[in-house]
Amino acid sequence: MRDSAGKRTVKVVNPRQELDDLVSFVNTGWLASGEFDGPTFLWNHLISDASASDDSERNNMPVAPPRDADTVISMPMQWYFDAIASIVPTAQRTDASVEMPRNDMPTFRLDSQALSGVDAVVGNALMSTRWVAATANLAKAVEVTARFVGNVADRDNEGFDYLKELIQNIRVYMDSVARNAQPQDGEEALRLITQVACNEDFQLNSMQMVELLACGLSFAQWDDTRMFAYDALNRALDTMDRFAREAHINTVDSYTGSDDAQSEMTNDVSNANGTSSATDTGNVNDIISANDGNSATDANTANTLDPDMSATDMDGIRRQTMAISAHQQFEQAILFLRHDLMRVSGDAQDADDFLLQHHDTEPLADAYVARLIAAERWEDLIDFINLVEHDRPNQYTVMFPEDLVPYEWESLREAALEALGKWDELRAMYRERIVEAYDPSDEEAITKLRAISNSNNSSNGNGRSNGNDGSSWAEQVQRIVHDYADGQGRYARNMIYERLMISEHLHDEAARYCHNFPDAARDLAALL
Repeated sequence: MRDSAGKRTVKVVNPRQELDDLVSFVNTGWLASGEFDGPTFLWNHLISDASASDDSERNNMPVAPPRDADTVISMPMQWYFDAIASIVPTAQRTDASVEMPRNDMPTFRLDSQALSGVDAVVGNALMSTRWVAATANLAKAVEVTARFVGNVADRDNEGFDYLKELIQNIRVYMDSVARNAQPQDGEEALRLITQVACNEDFQLNSMQMVELLACGLSFAQWDDTRMFAYDALNRALDTMDRFAREAHINTVDSYTGSDDAQSEMTNDVSNANGTSSATDTGNVNDIISANDGNSATDANTANTLDPDMSATDMDGIRRQTMAISAHQQFEQAILFLRHDLMRVSGDAQDADDFLLQHHDTEPLADAYVARLIAAERWEDLIDFINLVEHDRPNQYTVMFPEDLVPYEWESLREAALEALGKWDELRAMYRERIVEAYDPSDEEAITKLRAISNSNNSSNGNGRSNGNDGSSWAEQVQRIVHDYADGQGRYARNMIYERLMISEHLHDEAARYCHNFPDAARDLAALL
């Protein structure tokens, strides 16, 4: 690098930058928790903040009787179906309903007012402190809404987004119930929500099922209501076990081969690490609010079905595939709830052990990494990285920003080595990056390697070692040249190695390199 006067300058690098950035993220970002001893997945302080704020506006006002609430909710939906039936030629009317192919339906829009009845009943219930009666209406609202959204052509996800927001509003309300209601009323209210979460409408949409079950986290924070949350969890587990038996799913094997389901969820986790708004009451709630995943699986299954199969057989296979997908997603999502129940209940060690036990699930592994970093357990972090890489070599990190861990688990190892001052291992890591370089960003390895080599100073001015322990930069360059072996046996040029040769004026090495990669001669002409 040269300055404006043409003099050569050296870029100043903090050899502990990766460590400092990672520690800062863990201590101040999502993975930090001001409420509990460790991170949570389904709980966010915004839930309790919002419910406490709403408490001042609630009063002992009556709510609609169950039958009236059902009528208010259902009538606009029926009007909607009647209206679209009049314009869909394939619609068939029966005594009780209207049936039509979903592909022939117009795309559902919220401004159709089909959900206006839900708005009315929910708005009334959310403002009432008659906890059980209000919760009963909320349970009815989310049950009917989920069924409605599942029967319309919600191509733009307007109905699905409405359902997600409704579930969030219910979670906020249930937090007030847990804090203010008598224990027996809280138990009954949570039972009503759990009953809806475990019904058939949510068994094939297990992400939303677990989101509703997360209402129990508010109860788990209190000694006299904690058992209600675990009762809800146990009921859900029993429900899905029965679901698996009825669908002939082998629960031992159902988790096998579930990488697609896990990938879908962890992608949503990574997308959920942005900023939170006042209405976004979850840290990683997009795990639970993701598309149900059944449509993609169903489509893939349809493409592989034997065209000679009967319609009944094909429908059976599709249903079985959807059931397996739903059960796999439940098995994944319920892990987050089980962890959070332990965490908010104050069982920090059990929660940490749970994270370690499930290190093959990306968000849980990342949370355990955060726990180790926060406790500065660097040797344990390296051991944990070795465990993950051994058991699941292709596992990614999802809770850390990409620019913070560009090399995934190797970046975490890099930070741990910096903390422990293991500079020889760091130099070996940087040399390997240069030798195996394939991305322009790998050039930074040269700068980092130079920073921890070839310097007379062993401190960066604040008393911390900077890694410059006398290992010469020239020695590091020679080891890179030796390891790269002029690119013999390789099929592509290494642009980072070429830049190293240019900066270090490696004439003989460049000549040998060009023998293996003749098309590099133009770029290395100054050395030849």
